[in-house]
Amino acid sequence: MQSAAIMPASALDGFLAELAGLDGLAAADILPAGSACAPYESDIANCSGKAAAVILPRDTAAVSGIMRAAVRHGIRLIAQGNRSGLVGAAIADGSGTQVIISLSRMRQIRSIDSANRSVIAEAGVLLSELNRQLESHSLHFPIDIGSDPAIGGLIGANAGGSRLLRHGDVRHNLLGIEAVLADADGTVVELLAPLRKNNTGVDLKQLFVGTGGAFGIVTAATLDLKRLDQSNQTMFLALPGHAAALDVLLAFEQTFGDLLCAFEVISAAALDITLRNFPALRHPFDASAGCYALVEIASSMPGLNPLLAQHADDLLEQLYGREQIANAAFGRAESFWPLRDNLPLAIAKEGLPLSFDVAFPRSRLAAFRDEAAQWLQHQHPLLQLYDFGHFADGGCHLIVLLPHDQAERYGIARIVALRSAIYQLVCEHGGSFSAEHGIGPLNAPYYRKYTAPKVKQISAALQHLMDPQAVLGRYRYS
Repeated sequence: MQSAAIMPASALDGFLAELAGLDGLAAADILPAGSACAPYESDIANCSGKAAAVILPRDTAAVSGIMRAAVRHGIRLIAQGNRSGLVGAAIADGSGTQVIISLSRMRQIRSIDSANRSVIAEAGVLLSELNRQLESHSLHFPIDIGSDPAIGGLIGANAGGSRLLRHGDVRHNLLGIEAVLADADGTVVELLAPLRKNNTGVDLKQLFVGTGGAFGIVTAATLDLKRLDQSNQTMFLALPGHAAALDVLLAFEQTFGDLLCAFEVISAAALDITLRNFPALRHPFDASAGCYALVEIASSMPGLNPLLAQHADDLLEQLYGREQIANAAFGRAESFWPLRDNLPLAIAKEGLPLSFDVAFPRSRLAAFRDEAAQWLQHQHPLLQLYDFGHFADGGCHLIVLLPHDQAERYGIARIVALRSAIYQLVCEHGGSFSAEHGIGPLNAPYYRKYTAPKVKQISAALQHLMDPQAVLGRYRYS
């Protein structure tokens, strides 16, 4: 991937002047460089930059007009949602020449079709707000993650989350899309039909999924919804170590089939730091264990709780007898999930978190985790490893914490070397260096290193077709 060329100041002036006369875009929707742009110049992963301006359109027509002006003046646009990604893809670089187009004001839920279990929502709608409005219809969008992304960002990253095991990622729950193309007309492609079966040609909506806004700016989407669960059993298990997690997972899958909707593994160190920084939370057990698993079994069919509890109790007794678990606790979901969801916040309180969102075949995840822990302890004894994540789908959130009092020992070069070594280990174990968050500036070097030449060639050709003037995004596929 390659960075864009530097934009002359005259081009920016002409671009902003044209936007000032654009119907549907008020003066308050155009923020010039400076303090007003600051809230849009950093993200949850501490990536930061300097924007030439921030534009906040309120509808698709305004996005189309912005795109026409950007193409005409050669402006690089960075599409932005709620800045919850981990690779810096939605943040301008440090040149002060890139323009952020924030979709945060496009928050209309255009329609809810309860009978069809579908919703059309604009790109700036937050996941929490969408599910709040769907609750009265006994429906939800089943992408469950700890942060609160916007719908456009979910699509750009092809997010999965804690219940991917049961419901799949965004790609599997997307019925349609509306996007603005990077051409002279700011063409609006409207593919919002709420159809689950539509084999009338190339499924173009999938071009915009997982590509971080490189092929166009998503302005709205039609989402496939699921019924809210009416029966639920949530358990917190103490395991002797990560190696036992796969056997326990397979036992739950054999017993419950597709009723198993979440199986999250949390290291002992990760649980400890969460409890230390969130004292209102309580440890489920009196004694510590090698690691822990948060397990959820659920169905939209009511009245199954006694049956689920009995089957779970029988299975746990078998696992305990085989010494595959050390302890188990039943509880309400709201009692256990905060132990998982507050992990990133807890870690960030004690230093600079270096986050790795990686994925493996399930059979190789525990081996990678143990080797990474041993390598880090040997090569970087001052740093601490915290790992947790969606074990059931092979996902792992691995965070290396750089304590505040050790920051001066780790400059940029040393951090880059550490990141490169861990990604090398990921690839040696047959894993992906980016499970969900995509490429972006933080992962661009690893895209260049680990992606097959033919794949890069095809990706670059597609991007050139969709964005020939390099208007969109931080980087170009190459």
